[in-house]
Amino acid sequence: MNYFRNTSPVSATPAIAFILFFITATLPAQISIRNPAFPPGESITYIRSSDGGNEMVEVEMHLVPENSSASRPYYEYRTQSESKDMLVKLYADTLEIFYSEVWLKNSYSTIHRINKIVEQNKPTGPDDLLLCDANGLQVRLRGFPWNRRNKAQLAFLNGSDKFKIEIKIDGRETLRLNNTAYECRKVQLSLDGFLGTFFPKSYFWYTVDKPHILVRAEVAEMMGEDAHVLELVSYSASH
Repeated sequence: MNYFRNTSPVSATPAIAFILFFITATLPAQISIRNPAFPPGESITYIRSSDGGNEMVEVEMHLVPENSSASRPYYEYRTQSESKDMLVKLYADTLEIFYSEVWLKNSYSTIHRINKIVEQNKPTGPDDLLLCDANGLQVRLRGFPWNRRNKAQLAFLNGSDKFKIEIKIDGRETLRLNNTAYECRKVQLSLDGFLGTFFPKSYFWYTVDKPHILVRAEVAEMMGEDAHVLELVSYSASH
């Protein structure tokens, strides 16, 4: 069912909305992310596999141009599956996320969460990648400057700095899916330092060629949801 049309697939409990506001001024120095030549529109299908079974994940992303209600162009990134729907809005140039909605669905309830970034002044360093909203991590990493840097520490806007999470390149691999070969950078996400040896790691495979499509992901349970594997089924772009 399509939650972006405000429908409900189950006899759900009332939706719960959380609005997160952050106050601030000028952004400190940090790693800059840039649009890796995203097309105006993308349609992607993945299969998601976990201990709970398999499900298809449909992804749509399209460009919203600057207009009377939008001071700068942005992308709407939507995912839909049996267990989770998501809408993420991110600026077209910096891929900075400023709004997200998530619908978590099961047989008994539907929970609706809203994150809205109003302002922020999270202190960051030159080796930090600021993540205002973890919901858009996979799409935002498509714009990371992997050709100039091979690692970064994630700085979460509303998270603790006690434990550091690092992303880094773990080599290159050629993945063959649906009779197509994809030359990919393998990106590792894990706890930094000594603790990283005791906790599971997550891996993401992005095409070396632009627009750096996510081809496969092996996500550990530490990412805030059940452990699962995401694998590309089809990709198409509109120009």
